[in-house]
Amino acid sequence: MKTLRFQRKVSVGLIAIAGLSTGCINWAEMKHNAHVDARRNAAWPQPFRSADSASVVAPFEIMKANGWQEFNTLASCFFDESDQLTDAGQLKLQEILTMTPQSKAPIFVQKGESQQSTAARVESMELAISGLIPEGDLPQIAVTDSSPATSSGAYQTMVHRALIQTTPTPRLPKFGSLNAPSQNTVAPNAASAGSN
Repeated sequence: MKTLRFQRKVSVGLIAIAGLSTGCINWAEMKHNAHVDARRNAAWPQPFRSADSASVVAPFEIMKANGWQEFNTLASCFFDESDQLTDAGQLKLQEILTMTPQSKAPIFVQKGESQQSTAARVESMELAISGLIPEGDLPQIAVTDSSPATSSGAYQTMVHRALIQTTPTPRLPKFGSLNAPSQNTVAPNAASAGSN
């Protein structure tokens, strides 16, 4: 055991002497780095907590932004053949303008079949927005390739009616020994309370 300790001390001493002779050990820098490492280890969770929190929250912020973009997108189903807003499109635009927080204000329009079609859609939206917001700045309109997950009203009506037709009528189960009602139809203390 003593020889092992002696060998360690000798090897550390030889390394230190070899480093001094070649001049490659910068003791001041090594001491500074040791102090920085010690302070960083002492304050361990704090310097890294904000970075960890940001990395955890970042995917959710992206999901929220994508959700607002989907909510604020007017798809092709809201425009007619001449690329003008339909009544449903105007209602959707009114919903976007009233329900969306101001920080999520950009309104997206799905790209048309051609540049002229897209420009007509944007112009139709600008006219509708200026009718809904007569004064002040208009929200930004951006063109997007993505289409929100929508379906036609006829399809939704068909699904809703099929659900109603296939829903069984509610029935209570037959009474068994465990869930049978009590034979006492009168409260236990009712007779004594009534005699007073």
